[in-house]
Amino acid sequence: MKFFRKKDTPPAGPRPQIPAPDSGFYSQHAGESPLDEYSNGTRGRQTHRTSRHSPARIPETSNRAGSWAIFLLLLRAVLIVVLLVGGFFALKLALDYAAKPSKKELRRREATAALMEKSLPPSSGLVKEQLPEELTISPELIGQRLEQWSQTDRHFRSAEALSRRGIDDEAMQELGQALRASPNNRAAQQLLLNIYMRKGLYAEAVPLCIRLLDQDGWQQNLQMNLLQALQESGQTEACLLLADRILLDQPNNVTVLTAAADGRIAQGDKDAALALFEQILVKDAKNAGALEGCGRIYSERGDYQKAVPYYLELVRIDPKPVYYQTLARCYSQQNQAGKAVIFMGQAASLFGETTVAPWLRDTVFDPVRETVEFRSFADRLVGVETRKAIEAINQREAEKAETPAPDGGKIESPRQLDLKTLKK
Repeated sequence: MKFFRKKDTPPAGPRPQIPAPDSGFYSQHAGESPLDEYSNGTRGRQTHRTSRHSPARIPETSNRAGSWAIFLLLLRAVLIVVLLVGGFFALKLALDYAAKPSKKELRRREATAALMEKSLPPSSGLVKEQLPEELTISPELIGQRLEQWSQTDRHFRSAEALSRRGIDDEAMQELGQALRASPNNRAAQQLLLNIYMRKGLYAEAVPLCIRLLDQDGWQQNLQMNLLQALQESGQTEACLLLADRILLDQPNNVTVLTAAADGRIAQGDKDAALALFEQILVKDAKNAGALEGCGRIYSERGDYQKAVPYYLELVRIDPKPVYYQTLARCYSQQNQAGKAVIFMGQAASLFGETTVAPWLRDTVFDPVRETVEFRSFADRLVGVETRKAIEAINQREAEKAETPAPDGGKIESPRQLDLKTLKK
């Protein structure tokens, strides 16, 4: 048994012809590329090949483009600087122009100055020192001034001591001596102004306020002193001019708004006064002066329904007999006897029957006088007989008002009789 096979032999055929070796080192076979392929005729192909090791070709215009970008950047920076500088100067010119007073403001200032000059009395009681235009400095002048200053200081200290003790009349005399020696002494003028305001000498305080404002400028405390002095001395037009000027700087100053509203009422411009009172209430809803001003204006116009809320707030924050009386009148004019009696009853409980009893004679209660509520309240308050006497008086007055006196004279009104006489 044979474990070995016979090797496969290739098929019989002609043996390949092995070419004879060439005389050269290498011979080219058929279909084989020559060795100098990459050296001959391949230059064009190499230009299209890329390699990560070969550097990118830089365009010839790259330097020119970079210079143009730098130029644009510098131009832009210069333009920004020019615009900023121009904007700064334009803003400065605009602010300077806005700070200049308008023609209307100049006219108002001139009018204010004219009114202030008119408000000055012929003689304010203060001696003004007259100095020569050319003052020659000499030892005699210095000695004279030293004596005046010393004299002023002595009188001023004496006036301060008297003012602290409440001896205002003698303090004013000492201040007068001090100002005769040194008319421009600010401390003496300020102390004299304080005494004037404390004593209610508002007419004398006005020129002194103006002098201090001339010396010290637009100070708030002096503005308020001048405003109060003008208002209390009855110089309404000057007071309104000053109030309007202060409100430009302090539009929410309640004291100035109140003074302006009172001035409008004095001039008869109630609409403007009402607007000012309402502006005060926006800032301070419990301002008694503004509440009373609004209620009074509406009540005088006969608009009692709008006047009631203001007086209701007044009796809540500051109960006074006049507020209860006004509320009773407003409800009486609206034919609401029950509410009128309620507030008169509250007033009688708080302030006494003698305070409320005279109100019953007021003709403003005629619309509700015959109602059961009013009669019952009057009977409890003053008694049936007194109430009937009051009604009889009112009836006679109404008849006499319709019939004039034969001689054209004045008929004496029974209303002038004392209510206590009717109770007897």
